[in-house]
Amino acid sequence: MIIENLYPTPIGFFKYEEGLTEAQINFLSGQEQRPNDGNTSSVDRYLLKQKKLANLTTYIEKCVHEYLMATICPKNDVRLRITQSWLNWTKPGQFHHKHAHPNSLFSGCYYVNANKETDKIFFYKDGYQRIKFPPVEWNSYNSESWWYPVGTGDIVLFPSELTHMVQPVGGEDTRISLAFNTFPVGHIGDEDELTALYLGK
Repeated sequence: MIIENLYPTPIGFFKYEEGLTEAQINFLSGQEQRPNDGNTSSVDRYLLKQKKLANLTTYIEKCVHEYLMATICPKNDVRLRITQSWLNWTKPGQFHHKHAHPNSLFSGCYYVNANKETDKIFFYKDGYQRIKFPPVEWNSYNSESWWYPVGTGDIVLFPSELTHMVQPVGGEDTRISLAFNTFPVGHIGDEDELTALYLGK
């Protein structure tokens, strides 16, 4: 038997080897927090626009471009601009509610502090199931959810409509992630197909 994966959902994984400086860590640690559903998030919703994080922003932009070219492969001059970006703090026992990211093409997380032994990101396949079979074992075809371990310095990119969450955090440390959204800038679509759209900078 041969099984082909048709229209797979791409999840991108990168590692920020350079890491944050002590000054950057202190800057992020000092961010004002606001309540979220299950955890807390930063009041600043545009953190990656801060000059103090310029090198991290540049690296994430490179990752986003590589992901765009490997998945969509646009023929026109188009790039993805980071729109909003914010911190999430999830203490042991806390969670991050199930959600997706409207008004964004791709979203991602940079993990400021996470333990690969205990921290995971969960993705969900939503939608009505006409027939549901209890499986002998779970795989990427029959699963309703799937998780990946995440650690400090990891960057995960995914389509913004993909539902995801953080289940209650184990261990003793607070999980800190910097989440961000993106939106295309440039020439989108095709004039001959009457789908042309120019989104300026």
